[in-house]
Amino acid sequence: MSTKFLNDSSCCKDGTNDQPEPQDCLDKWKEQLDDVCNQYNETAAETSKYKEEYTNSQAWYKKLENWNTIIKDTDEKANQIVTELEFFLEQVKIVCENSECTTEALEQLTCLVKTIFDCLYTYKQGEEGLKDKIKDFKEAIECLSNIDEEDKAEVMKCIEDYEQKITLVCEMQDAILSKLLETLKCAHLLHAYICGDDGLMSKLEGILVDFNGVEEDEDEDCDPEEEQEEQDDDTDQYPCNDKKAKPKPKFPINESDYYKEIEEALEAAKEKTTELEEQWIESKKISDGMLSQKNSLKDAIETAEAAESGK
Repeated sequence: MSTKFLNDSSCCKDGTNDQPEPQDCLDKWKEQLDDVCNQYNETAAETSKYKEEYTNSQAWYKKLENWNTIIKDTDEKANQIVTELEFFLEQVKIVCENSECTTEALEQLTCLVKTIFDCLYTYKQGEEGLKDKIKDFKEAIECLSNIDEEDKAEVMKCIEDYEQKITLVCEMQDAILSKLLETLKCAHLLHAYICGDDGLMSKLEGILVDFNGVEEDEDEDCDPEEEQEEQDDDTDQYPCNDKKAKPKPKFPINESDYYKEIEEALEAAKEKTTELEEQWIESKKISDGMLSQKNSLKDAIETAEAAESGK
């Protein structure tokens, strides 16, 4: 096959007279290859930049999407916790009412028992206790002279039996009062641990407030201008710095301003990611076209050169 046509400039003319000198086809293809290589390098670099921007945007979008999913799941779990806490808190309130009644009843019982024992002893002059009254009664019986000794002895035996029982009751005072006081102490502690200012019920109410999400007053030490500057620093670049944009949860999470911004940022990231993907695909089409043209010229030149050298 003849390759002389490669040295014939007529096949490469484009119908214009702008060329200062005629060129053969091989030289023209080489010039075109240089131009296409330069154009491909430029478009490939631009495509690589678009791809990197799209990849970063997509990663940021996935982070926001994941955060948003976690927020919804967490709020759902928080609602379940609130339901359980409310039920448990109602039961604790019932225990508090019962423990308060129990404590009051034990206090009254202790006072009554102590009053009973107080009747046995003499504490004030002129107010004799039962023990001293029995002693005086025995002395009075012994002093009687108009009663038969046998009858007197029988009466004294009854009095002594009664005195012995009273003595046994008196000996029980320490044990009974100690047990009552110990029980009353436990009742007071139980009531305090459950119903006191820092007790279980108070802690449960605090947890319930946290999970229900009660708005609190803004921190008096907060500087709005400084806070705005920090937010501006976070939004100077896209995608945002995920370390600076760390979560600041407050229940219910999806009602807080921070996470409303997350939802807005998620929508914006979705649109931005789609836009960058389209730019990347369009740029890739151009760079792929340039690559195809580059490879075609390269193959044609290699084939032509091989033909000229007789390979």
